Parts: sequence; C-alpha cells; structure tokens
Amino acid sequence: MKKLIKIMVPVLAIMTGVTSCDKLPTTTTPTTTTPTTTTPTSPTPVTPSPSGSYWGVLAAVQMEFAYSNPQIPIPISIKSDVASASFFDGAGSSNLTGAGTVSINSNDLKNNNNSYSLTASDGMTPSTLNLTGSSIDWSVGGSGNVAAFTYSHTGSMPNYSGTSSLPTAIDRTKDLDITLGNKVTNADSVYVLIITPNSSTPLMKAYSAKPSAPAKATFTASELGSLSSVADNGAYVEVVAFRYAVPNINSRQYVFVKEFAAVTTATIN
Repeated sequence: MKKLIKIMVPVLAIMTGVTSCDKLPTTTTPTTTTPTTTTPTSPTPVTPSPSGSYWGVLAAVQMEFAYSNPQIPIPISIKSDVASASFFDGAGSSNLTGAGTVSINSNDLKNNNNSYSLTASDGMTPSTLNLTGSSIDWSVGGSGNVAAFTYSHTGSMPNYSGTSSLPTAIDRTKDLDITLGNKVTNADSVYVLIITPNSSTPLMKAYSAKPSAPAKATFTASELGSLSSVADNGAYVEVVAFRYAVPNINSRQYVFVKEFAAVTTATIN
C-alpha cells in the first residue's frame, strides 16, 4: 500500500476553491469556519498527498455535501466538482511555482499565487468538470522550471454511496459506527473524519480499501469524549475515498488524485 502522510483539513467556503496539498510530513493546523444555521458553509474536501520527492500534485474531487437545519428540515444535498493543482520549485519542496495555464477536461483552473483551483456546481460556470468518465485529462502549459505536459488519469472515479446515512447527531458518551464496506468503491484508501470549529485537530480514521474497505469505522466514546459540544449542526462528518497515480513525466514524478468526498453537518452532544 502506498505510504500516506498527514493531510490538511481546511474548512472554507467552497466558492474559494481548494487550497494546495500539503507535502510536508508534519501535522498541519486546520482552519475551520462555523456554518450558519440557515446556509452552512460548504467545506473544502480533504485532499491526501503521498510522501516522497514529487514535483506537483493534481487532484480531481467529486463532493456531495448534505445538510439540514430547523429552518430547512428536509435534508439538502449539494454536489460539486473540485479540481486543484500545485507545482513545486524542486522535488520534495513545499515552495509553490507557476506552471502556466492548467486545465482539467478543457476547463482552465484559476491561478491564485501559484495555487490552482476550480469549482463547478449547478448554477455556476462551469456547472461540471466532467469527472464521471473513465479518463480525466490534465493539460499543463508550462512555465519556468515546469515543462508543458498532458496526462490522462484513467480508471473509475472512487465513490461512497452512504452520504445520506452519515450521522447528524453525535453522542460523546457512546461509540459511533460509520458504515463503509461495499459503500466504498473504486478506491485505494478511505479516510473518515469528524471536524469541529473549535478544534485544530480533527478525529480521523484511515483504512486501506483494497481489496475492500472495512465494514465500518468506529470512533470510541473515549475518542469522542475529547471533542467539545457543537450546536446547530456546526461540526462536519466526512468520508473520503480516493486513489492516485504517480507517473514519471519529463523525468519528474507528479501525483494525480481521484477522490470522492461525502460530507454532512452534525451536532455533537
């Protein structure tokens, strides 16, 4: 199984896009934003990165975000496509560098200080990044020390079919089980996280999904007891199923991630 390192878990408005992947083998401090009771802030999905001397990380993410509140008692589901790309000035470096125009399936990512991202959803332009096909086509125009290249990331997109069954109320005095098993498909690995606005460190479980994911992820009452209470669906429960490839391009290794992130809001008592 490919070695994974710590991940970053920023919780930001999805309209701001995805932040760059963290490649350093250190614990990253997440940033959290408390959602309002009427319109919860949609979190940026977690994007894992393998350890190693890589020149860039390019991620394609499908996210399903489910929430409800007293004003909107019927659960609402928002589906989004998110793409991000980061390029570095050396193998294993954390210093971002420009790479010219970067596109996914002919959609140009926006460049913000050499951090590339693009979000698509209903009502937006574009409304989709077309991530459901068997191949995701990346194009990098090249700039500076990053030579131009194209790459087709083949293979089915990972999926988690249990978004609607994720817990929306967490009792810290009881163990919490989150079903995985055959709800996770086409993935190498799966992460399960509980993210709160008043803690810099989420609770996380990490599992191999090959040949299949475990039947469930369990957070014990002892683990949940470390969390503070969170009212008004201000916490997040997230299941991240992903796979990645590390091809050699222009004599350099780049990481390409395919990911499905299922997210719901939750109250913690």
